[in-house]
Amino acid sequence: MAEKKVDELLKKYLGISALRIIIAILMILFGVIIMLKPEMVGLLIGIYLLISGILALIDELIKGRAVKLLK
Repeated sequence: MAEKKVDELLKKYLGISALRIIIAILMILFGVIIMLKPEMVGLLIGIYLLISGILALIDELIKGRAVKLLK
């Protein structure tokens, strides 16, 4: 219940959804790791793409767009 209210406030006043916040946190975290250990770039990019793809798919399923495309 509270999560819905927070998500509504974020969308209304900041124009962002919770999924975008997760992606932003991942980008900052991976950026710091890349600066500290540059040899991990390929692995971190792969993990980031997997996570952002899964989050985008979940977002589409929640909004119901993906269901319309599958029918």
